[in-house]
Amino acid sequence: MHISSLTVTNFRNITTQRFEFLRGINILFGDNGSGKTNLLEAIFVLLLGRSHRGASDNYMVRSECDVYRIEGEIITDNKSIEVAVAYQRSERKKITIDKVTSRIQELYEIFCVVSAGPEDSAILSGAPSTRRGFVDIYLSQISRKYLDDLSNYQKVLSQKNAALKNEMDPGPFNALLVTYGCRIMSNRITFLDEVASLTREFYREISGGGNLNLTYQPSIGGLEEDRSPEGLQQRFERRLSDSRHREQVMHTSLVGPHRDDIHFEIEGLPARQHASQGEWRTGAIALKLAVYQILKEKRESEPILLLDEIFAELDEKRIHGLIDAFGGFGQLFLTTAVEPPSRMKENSRRFQIAGGAVEGIA
Repeated sequence: MHISSLTVTNFRNITTQRFEFLRGINILFGDNGSGKTNLLEAIFVLLLGRSHRGASDNYMVRSECDVYRIEGEIITDNKSIEVAVAYQRSERKKITIDKVTSRIQELYEIFCVVSAGPEDSAILSGAPSTRRGFVDIYLSQISRKYLDDLSNYQKVLSQKNAALKNEMDPGPFNALLVTYGCRIMSNRITFLDEVASLTREFYREISGGGNLNLTYQPSIGGLEEDRSPEGLQQRFERRLSDSRHREQVMHTSLVGPHRDDIHFEIEGLPARQHASQGEWRTGAIALKLAVYQILKEKRESEPILLLDEIFAELDEKRIHGLIDAFGGFGQLFLTTAVEPPSRMKENSRRFQIAGGAVEGIA
């Protein structure tokens, strides 16, 4: 799978630009703030209908404009697919695949992408919502059923929260929350077990022997005791019952996958409180390497790979090790404000970016 061409209009600091990309390595070179990361974000939006940085659509529309539009030709399974994602302020986002109006779920089903950049440190150091977002983006690319369950869960959760705020009985929504929520948690358990194992290996390799562990922490607790669907259901129902009065007082739902977290430890200590910025960065890179390998295996195709200033703080030895670790990548987009690694210049196309515009192609 690879992007053959891309047209971006009124997105962030990009007015209108058209790109023709190589199937292999595409280097976006330019000063910090030139718009390189914005271009990676546009690619991610085209493929999955959302920002990899968690930005809302309103913030991605260029200043003083009302609409952004991203169009691309994507080659997958030896056939060409035309995709467009457009958003108008205060309106719903419109997605078309081969000129047919489509849902965001169809993008997840067809395309596959992994991004890695400085913002990923927040997966280890930031709020629980950042870690849940990480799981949801990549697990949804593996399982359409997970994405559907997640969408249905969020709809029911919104209805329950509305009932709580209006001091109505939220009970009728709990059965559906349990049904969708248990499936979500079960999928997260399986996914994060595999992610944890690979992340440990990659972290050890990149850091030269360090130890990183991650543990899934569902809000219903008790994962170390019983991971079975029946056990998850029983604990979820019990926690909902125990939290009923507190939820009514606080006017919000307090139990379920929307409250889950992932606990990271580096060298046996909680990463969020005790790790350095370098350790957060290394851990995040290891995490994305793990996700890339899992998606590549599950989807039986190389995901499109977006690397944002990922080599900036690494020496030559670690750069080569990191490239080897991704192994067998298909199409890659690399942003850099310095000269890219010599190994990545071979058989690559280089775009000089300034002010959201291409100044030269080599």
